[in-house]
This record gives sequence, C-alpha cells and structure tokens, in this order.
Amino acid sequence: MNDKKPTYIRGYNISNQKAETSKLEKLKSVYKGEGLASLVRKILIYIIFKINYTIFNRFFILDGKKYHYFINIYNSVIGERVVEIPFAKEFLLRNRSKNILEIGNVLSHYFSFNHEIVDKYEINPGVINIDIIDFSPEKKYDLIISVSTIEHIGFDEPNKDREKPKKALLKLFDILNSNGTAIITVPLGYNPEIDSILVNDEISFTKKYFLKRVSILNLWKETTMEDALKYKYGQKYTAANSVAFLILYKEQ
Repeated sequence: MNDKKPTYIRGYNISNQKAETSKLEKLKSVYKGEGLASLVRKILIYIIFKINYTIFNRFFILDGKKYHYFINIYNSVIGERVVEIPFAKEFLLRNRSKNILEIGNVLSHYFSFNHEIVDKYEINPGVINIDIIDFSPEKKYDLIISVSTIEHIGFDEPNKDREKPKKALLKLFDILNSNGTAIITVPLGYNPEIDSILVNDEISFTKKYFLKRVSILNLWKETTMEDALKYKYGQKYTAANSVAFLILYKEQ
C-alpha cells in the first residue's frame, strides 16, 4: 500500500499521486497535515471571503464584461483562481457541444462537464497522464483550456527545460481544429520564460487581457501588459499579483 501524500506546488499535484476527490477529504487532509487550528483558520477565511464576494464585491470586469468572483474552499479563496475559473467557465458554457480538452486537471475540482483532460502528474479517473509535448491525439479540438498550468511546465518539473512552456503553447495551437480556440491563463512574475514570451511577442496571441490584484480582499482590476509585468508572484499579496488571460484562435 502506498501511503505517500500528493506533492503540490501552488495547489497542483506534481507527484504522480492520486489527488483528494472531495471537499471532505480535502478538509481531512488539512486537519491531518496542519492541525485543527489551521483548519479552523482556513474555514474562517473562506467564510469572510464568501461574504465579501456575495455581498460587497460580487464582480470583476475584464474586456468590458462583468464576471462573478468564484470562491471554493479548495484552493480558490485568496489566490488567482477566483478570477481564472469564471473566465474559463464562460467559454465552457458557450461550447458545451464541442470537442474540449483541458491541459492540467483544474476545472474538474470545481464542476463536471464532458471534456478530456491531459495532466502529466495528477492521477484521477478520466485524466490522461502524459506530457502535453508527447500528446498526439487522433483528433483535434474545438476548445482547449488551460488554467494556471503552462507556467509549471518545464519549470516546476524535476527535469528543467526553459523552452518547454513555449513548446507547450505551440502544441496547443497544433492540436486545435480550424476555427478552434485555446484559452490560457497564467500568473505573471512566476516563470520568467512566460513573461519573456509575452514581452518579446514570441507567440501571436489573438487577444491578451491582464488583471492585477488591488486589495488584501483579493479584488482584481484590469490593467495593461506593461503594468501587469511589474508584479511578482507572492509580492505584495499571497499567490499571483497579476494574471494574463490569453486567447489563441486558429483560422481555417
């Protein structure tokens, strides 16, 4: 029997171990690993932010659209997922009937929908455990989504490869159908290669949007790329302080 716990970097399982599959199991894991005081603290923080996002600060604006902040006791309270998840979910709701691929097993922790998932490390039912660089599907996809995953590729892995994030982005474009769309979110100030790709315009994204964190209450405001790139991960707020929302559209 393997009792080894999953290894997480910023909430992502990179240990080839099965992730917890329910909120109760996640709470139990916090209790066993960090103790009762930590569990109570996290629950209280969740309640405070839940009140904040449902009564006082319900929306953020991106590209002129209002999005509800998304909160979940699993890794979506004080980090960037509060803005990444609603952005990704909107595209899912608009493309339910299409062939959908997710890179990095993130969204299934929050809701279920009919899609394929490629994640090299996280072992869960329905997840294809293969490096995205080596993934060669027989079909192409109408919609590809990746939520805060590309920045880990080649950076948080045992074998470092500074060129791998760019290779992964080009791979997404390659496995897109004609008229297909890839939606990618990445924190800035975390992996220097991601920042460099944007600064040097190494990939021609169809659209690029940027948010920066402006409050200890985890509120976000749209900004320019130049401004977003000034912020470092974990400074001055926990987790990402700016996020890029990238869209790749593949014309016929």
